[in-house]
Amino acid sequence: MKQILIGALVTGGLLISSMADARSYQRVYNGNNDGAGSLRAALDNGATTIKINRSVSTISLTEPLYYNGERKLSIIGSGQMLDGSALVGNADIFTVSNGADLSLSNLNFVGNMNEVNEVPSNPVGGKGIYVSVPVNRTGVVKVSLDNIFVTRVGNHGVHISDCTLGDDCGGGSGGGGEGSPASVYVNANKLTINKVGFGKSDADGLRVDDRGEGSIYFYANNSSFLNVGADGVELDEGNDGFVVADVRNSLFDSNGEYCNLIPFVAGGPCDDDGDRDVDDGFDIDEAGAGSLFARIRNTRVTNNFDEGLDFDEEDGDSIQVWLANVYAAGNEDEAIKMSEEDDGDLRAFMRSVTTVNNNGSKEGIELEEEGVGDVAVTVLDSNMIGGGDEELKVEQGDEGVGTLKIRRSTIGALDLDNVDEI
Repeated sequence: MKQILIGALVTGGLLISSMADARSYQRVYNGNNDGAGSLRAALDNGATTIKINRSVSTISLTEPLYYNGERKLSIIGSGQMLDGSALVGNADIFTVSNGADLSLSNLNFVGNMNEVNEVPSNPVGGKGIYVSVPVNRTGVVKVSLDNIFVTRVGNHGVHISDCTLGDDCGGGSGGGGEGSPASVYVNANKLTINKVGFGKSDADGLRVDDRGEGSIYFYANNSSFLNVGADGVELDEGNDGFVVADVRNSLFDSNGEYCNLIPFVAGGPCDDDGDRDVDDGFDIDEAGAGSLFARIRNTRVTNNFDEGLDFDEEDGDSIQVWLANVYAAGNEDEAIKMSEEDDGDLRAFMRSVTTVNNNGSKEGIELEEEGVGDVAVTVLDSNMIGGGDEELKVEQGDEGVGTLKIRRSTIGALDLDNVDEI
């Protein structure tokens, strides 16, 4: 009797486990908005690993998709389009509402925004992928985007928000809101974001906001950020924590034009002290305790409407940046700008960096340390050839040591402030 009871318990346990596994893994058999076999049904049923059959080419959405669970969600496609052209108003295509880890592969997200909204105070269009992090989240929120394409959304293409104010979070030390203790980790491989962010001001291709104690880790490989209304990528860490960015084999092109395309209104969202608030190819803002570390390799930064690369750190820690095989041309402001605004060091190593015709052939690269801290810049095998006068500007604005080492490079002009060339 005892053996029979134990056997029943074991068999029952295996059956329950098998049923749970069946619920957690589901296939999508059709492209319907809802109903049996749809992506929405799999999400509603609690599936955490979802594979879309190759026979499905387009998933036609009339309502946004949501995942409200806490376990990691994986959606595996084979090139399917999630068609959000029929979504109403400012609806996002896909939202993860509880800060779960997310893995998406081989999918295309297409929104409903084809025009430029000329009234930025009345935003038009939603986001492609939105991950909202609750204030009680701990550990690391991991988002993996592999061979993902996002287009035609009026707001951010991809937004990971660890900020209680959502889209009103703001940037750097000027931003508001609170956040969780969790860090945010984004791994983008073959991610393409093109023609998004023209439904409001400050709508980026990919944006990460962190307002708690955690840090931001961003890795991109073979990825492109093109024709975005605001920044191609913006990483915004506004409290304790640091930023680590590693970008390889990628492209930031023609981003930041939105505020040039609409009527200018003094005091409006596009007013930047009387100028139009155009944006960058790749923007990092780090404020509060923590440093900024970035490594950019084999990457092109071209034709952006403000800076190409714009990295800012404030509140006492440091910037350390490594650039190798970077080509930056035709950006309306500096090709590369780094600013360390308080006490802390700025260290930049640049090898095989080429800048051409940026900032009206003024500063091609501007590196500045405004408080107490050292500046150490090394330039090897590089060329700054825009108009003959495109400057390399390096500034140490307070107490500290400034050094610049140039080897085997052609520089249009040098502008050094409290910095010695060695």
